[in-house]
Amino acid sequence: MKKAYAEYDIPRRSLKDRVLSQRPSALIIEGLLVLVAVVVTIGFFTPAPPVEDKSDVIAEMEAIIAAQEAALQEAADVIARAAEAASVPTGFLSASAAKNMAWSSLSNEEYRSAIALYDALVADGEADLHTIFARGYAYSMIDEHGLAAQDYSVVLQQNAEDLASLNNRCWAFSEIGEYDRALADCDKLMTLAPDADYPYLNRGIVYEKMGDMSRAMKDYVEWIKRIKTNVIRNDNLAWEGSLDVPMSEGIVYVFPFTASADQEIVISAISSQRDLDADPLVLILDPDGLPLTANDDTGEWWDSYVQFRAPVSGEYALVMTHAGGSTEGRVEVSFDIAGMFTLGNDGARFKADAYRALMSGDYTVALENFRRALTINQQDAEAMNWMGVAYRYMGEYEAAISHISTAMQLDESYSLPYLSRGISYEEMGQPAASAADYYHYAMMNRERTLFHAELEGDSDFELPMREGWVYSVPFDAVRGQTLDIAVATVEPGFVDPLVVLIGPEGQALIGDDDISLSEYDSVISNFKVSKSGQYTLVISHAEGGANGTLNVDIDVTERVPMSVADFDGYGCGH
Repeated sequence: MKKAYAEYDIPRRSLKDRVLSQRPSALIIEGLLVLVAVVVTIGFFTPAPPVEDKSDVIAEMEAIIAAQEAALQEAADVIARAAEAASVPTGFLSASAAKNMAWSSLSNEEYRSAIALYDALVADGEADLHTIFARGYAYSMIDEHGLAAQDYSVVLQQNAEDLASLNNRCWAFSEIGEYDRALADCDKLMTLAPDADYPYLNRGIVYEKMGDMSRAMKDYVEWIKRIKTNVIRNDNLAWEGSLDVPMSEGIVYVFPFTASADQEIVISAISSQRDLDADPLVLILDPDGLPLTANDDTGEWWDSYVQFRAPVSGEYALVMTHAGGSTEGRVEVSFDIAGMFTLGNDGARFKADAYRALMSGDYTVALENFRRALTINQQDAEAMNWMGVAYRYMGEYEAAISHISTAMQLDESYSLPYLSRGISYEEMGQPAASAADYYHYAMMNRERTLFHAELEGDSDFELPMREGWVYSVPFDAVRGQTLDIAVATVEPGFVDPLVVLIGPEGQALIGDDDISLSEYDSVISNFKVSKSGQYTLVISHAEGGANGTLNVDIDVTERVPMSVADFDGYGCGH
């Protein structure tokens, strides 16, 4: 059975209050769409005393004065042109119109132009709290975090429980190294919004910047538990070295891998779709399932990067989800492992080297390393099974069946050999033997059986899939009909489908795991029905992935009318 990761494996609906996020949230400003469209009462707010910034922040302020003045002039020119177009004198342009123009600049990521307009409103005494908040957001987007914190402080002087300003000031304080102030804002957020998820992410980032990884990882784990809606396990990273996966809100990926003590591990998670620019967060679990290290934004943009030395031999896991910067896009996850044997005869390392050699097509090296692992432990069912798989890749099917069957005897609870042997039988052209093994594999891993309504004729539908789920889909078929069945994964999520067709008498007839080494969809093509009755399509998952959605497409071709050439009965008179 696969190792479980209890903290991460049970998807649940989040308590989400997704108005806010890790970074200063543009979502909050959506409320301004309504406010800027109305004439509001203009009040004058005396700015609060400036927040004391670091010396480098003060130097940066001096460096951008010229740029701000240029932006202010640019904004004034825009106002003048708008007034001229409307035949209205410049001095009579209303505060609401200026706010609309500032919002437009903010929405188009023209932050300096927006700041210039907000500055003009403040100078004329026509700024409300929403204007101050929006300017703080614009400052944060051009990395003027000291000035952003100052504006958020003005808002909080008027409303000490403004969650948006607390959230964004926490981020601003963390960016200028004011960690104690940042932690105070995060703690207050947790008090005011106990069901929210974002304060845990924010505080985890602050702790990580402070170098307190123990507290950072505790908060990251709480963030993951609160935001997860779909957990996807993928066992292919350690073999393939790099995977490109879709990211969306609430998705949590678990990538298991085996490492030996003192090996150096390097893992990166990089946004591969810069127009969406997903913000990955990575967490490493040790063989006991406890957090070992984590990272949010060490890499460029919002990319994540971890490098660590394995403390002990065993199965580790990379847990990856999104932080608050962006939840949508694609992420390229890369994995590299290097180092010497822990004891000089480490079976786990032999198997890890053998897996990588197997996936790269170096079957001789793979077999050699599996043999070394078996020399250390002759009862290692895993090494025996994969040795059989290596022989199968080489086309030596008798050796493959022999080794895989031995693995079954070494560990009767080990389900993977049934999948391995089923694939071998399928490639050997023995569909019934293959289907029987596939069915046995699905039943050994079954945690829940789901029954689908009986089908009639052609069908195309979707099924959610989770670890250990097995669907039973009944349908009637008539002798002479032809069946074409295709089962494919649907994004987001990833499922490696496994299908088995059961005949009217309960016998496994035919099954399929993968179309090819690079395509995980399952297909049963041109199956001719030899006996009328009720058939059952069993749908589950193989090892590649178990969480997501499957599309099931069943085409039924009616039997062709009998021709003279096809007649196999007796002649007249009998």
